[in-house]
Amino acid sequence: MQNRIKKFKVCFVHPGYENLGIEYLSACLKAGGFDTKLFLDPILFAESGFLNSRFLSGIFSFRKELLRRIVDYRPDLICFSVLTDNYKWACDFSREIKSNISVPIVFGGIHPTSVPERVIKNPFVDFLCLGEGEEALVELAENLAEGNTPTGIKNIWAKSDGRVFKNDLRPITPDLDHFPFPDKDLFYGEAPIFNSGYLISTSRGCLFRCSYCCNNVWKSIYAEEKTVFRRRSSESVINELETAKSKYKPKFIFFTDEVFNTDNKWLEQFLYQYKKRINLPFFCYIYPDLVTADSAKSLKEAGCYKVQMGVQVIDENKRRAILKRDSSNEAIADSIGLFKGAGIYVSCDNILGLPNEGVKDLEDISYFYDRHLPDHIEVFWLRYYPKAEIVSWATENNYIDHNKIEEIEEGRLSCGIVRGGDHNSKIARKFSLLFCFFHALPAKWRRYILNKRLYRFLPSFFSPVSLYIMERVFNHSKYDLNISRTISRYAYFVRLFFTPRMRYARNGRK
Repeated sequence: MQNRIKKFKVCFVHPGYENLGIEYLSACLKAGGFDTKLFLDPILFAESGFLNSRFLSGIFSFRKELLRRIVDYRPDLICFSVLTDNYKWACDFSREIKSNISVPIVFGGIHPTSVPERVIKNPFVDFLCLGEGEEALVELAENLAEGNTPTGIKNIWAKSDGRVFKNDLRPITPDLDHFPFPDKDLFYGEAPIFNSGYLISTSRGCLFRCSYCCNNVWKSIYAEEKTVFRRRSSESVINELETAKSKYKPKFIFFTDEVFNTDNKWLEQFLYQYKKRINLPFFCYIYPDLVTADSAKSLKEAGCYKVQMGVQVIDENKRRAILKRDSSNEAIADSIGLFKGAGIYVSCDNILGLPNEGVKDLEDISYFYDRHLPDHIEVFWLRYYPKAEIVSWATENNYIDHNKIEEIEEGRLSCGIVRGGDHNSKIARKFSLLFCFFHALPAKWRRYILNKRLYRFLPSFFSPVSLYIMERVFNHSKYDLNISRTISRYAYFVRLFFTPRMRYARNGRK
């Protein structure tokens, strides 16, 4: 069996950005003796709801070169980690791969997990990996390497002889320290731009169940589990970061946890060791109602330079009833004050475009930020995702119909959380533009604009994506991983596009 495993090659095909989940899957496969490789499509100017230009994406396409490299690699299994936003891309690329080589393809991730019956119907998809995939994917690869027909693996849906075998989910792994450290070389080797900042997660799942979030779906899928939230030991996280610091020399750390401050006792112990043994600037996501004066001070002393927290809407009743967030305006205001007082850069997330959103909602949140001004106001647009609880709410209230649900589950919507949304009013677009520079305005100007309702004269046709990028670049961009990586990725792959290798690929030669 070991000889077969050595010959068995697994490749991941992924668009755009580093994916921590894929790095964990690769690490587990390598621990099982398999070879893994990443083929990264930079999707230049083809990002759903963000930088999107059919003309430019057609010019700067890497598809032909990637396809050639995949064929030359001769993989035994091809894996796609699929979000709703990249589902159409994954389907198109898989279809093209299948027309060139006969290799089994597995789709995993939140989209196939949410709507498996729909995804498995695609003729180019041979397997689905539902839920957490580390153990299931290794077991699938082992069965294929041994020449077995893998129809009975938990978490795996498999096609065989015209049938679809739908297997149950295995229990989630309670001890996250059980997994090897993520395989960073997979992405760093494919594009060295990714090693400037180190992505890491200290936990999985979330204690909360916001109606628009994928964690809402995960909790439904794992309903029989006592909890889907788990946290690694402090020592495991510190050991990974020490290895990363020695091997990759990152300039800063990006904690991707949904909520970094779920347990202030764990946080205090971790931050003490982090300051002592790692001592690098870091960014994290914070739940405002769990912030204390001591935790804000400890975060700053340990090296936290920026926090991001969810506000979403200012009407507490809507926040609780529709978005299922119990956060209070008082706690949000206090958290902004505590972090700014500690010298930590504060960014607040907001969701515009709720179907029952009115001018008063937008004015109220503007006045709130005038009184409690963060360093950055992050604007997102409501986007419906398959099986999220907010989809049921919108359907019951006749904001969307079954045709819209079909589009949602097929990933056919062109809108995105940054550029437009499902409910995109003119007045909301005006406020989204206002928020791009709100923090830079003197207090008197902010109040004058709001009191005189001068926001009415802002353009509603203008897409704020370019302004959004420029504002992020010039506003504390040193450790803004999302923007810095976007810029670096475009610069790297545009430059690579004009190399002799790519010129040959565009002309159909190897």
